[in-house]
Order: sequence, then C-alpha cells, then structure tokens
Amino acid sequence: MSLNHLTDFENDVKLLCEKEGQSPGTYDTKVVARARRVHQSLLTTPFSALASLYGIFQVLLSPPANDVGKTLRFPRLIFSNGPATGFFVGLAVHILKVLYIIPQDKCLFVYIESWARITSLSLTGKLFHYTGIADAFAVQHEEVAKRYGVSNAGPLVFNYKRRPSGSAIGASS
Repeated sequence: MSLNHLTDFENDVKLLCEKEGQSPGTYDTKVVARARRVHQSLLTTPFSALASLYGIFQVLLSPPANDVGKTLRFPRLIFSNGPATGFFVGLAVHILKVLYIIPQDKCLFVYIESWARITSLSLTGKLFHYTGIADAFAVQHEEVAKRYGVSNAGPLVFNYKRRPSGSAIGASS
C-alpha cells in the first residue's frame, strides 16, 4: 500500500468515525530504506538489506512522537504484503520478541500475501510460511490457501473509493 493510499484510507476512516460520533484513533507512518531495489545487483543486496534492517530496528524501538507515544511504547499491529522489506520488518519484530525486548503480545505482525499471487506464494510469502515468524499469515485466493494449507482472507483491496451507499466505484490512483 502506498503512502497516498494509506492516507486516503485513514481519511475515509476518520470521516466514517466522525459521522458515527466515534474516535478514529491514531496511526503513524515511518519510511525505511528498501531491502532491495528492483534489478539491484545481488552483490550489493546484503548491504542495502542490512541498512534497511537497521532502520527498521530504529523505527520499532522509537515510540510515536505524538501524545499516544507517552502510553503506547510499541505498535499493536504491523501489516505487510511484502516484498523483501516486509520480510525484514517481520524478522526484526521476531528477533526483538525472541530477545524479550518487545513483549509477545505487542507488535503483532500480520502478513497478507499479495492479491496478485493467485496460484502460488511469492518468495516473501514462502519465507513467512516456512519460517512461521509472522503472528498471522493469510492469502487472498482460495487456490493458494488450499495449496499451502493457510488462511484465506478473501480479497482485501484498500485503494478504493466508496459511493454514499457504501459500494465500491473503482480504483483510485
């Protein structure tokens, strides 16, 4: 999900909550270096992956800068749909839990395989599936769920706009 899509989604949530007289809560975004760029040489990938992992640890160990950061030390949920950087986020969360730096009930890492994966898991999906380091793992197609014996969440599309009746009218850009 791009930062623009996330901002649009959170704005929609805020409007819906205000309409219902409820608080939308808060959200934070942090940008970290990519673990690997498209077509990046495999010789330089370990260096960019380590730089990414370092940035991920910094983000996970820094409370939010807003008022919520005074009471919320770690994120409750972290969602990812890949690719490589998503795996390193999950790996960092797992390492911090194994070292008892983050409590087991905090920073729950949820990996949702890309909607584009209709017959098999991506490399990142396979890494999460076979290592078991994600707290929750789901795919978006029944065929993939059956093939790997994992949960099927069905289609989860966030970048859409709603009509007043609540029905989707197509993808936004």
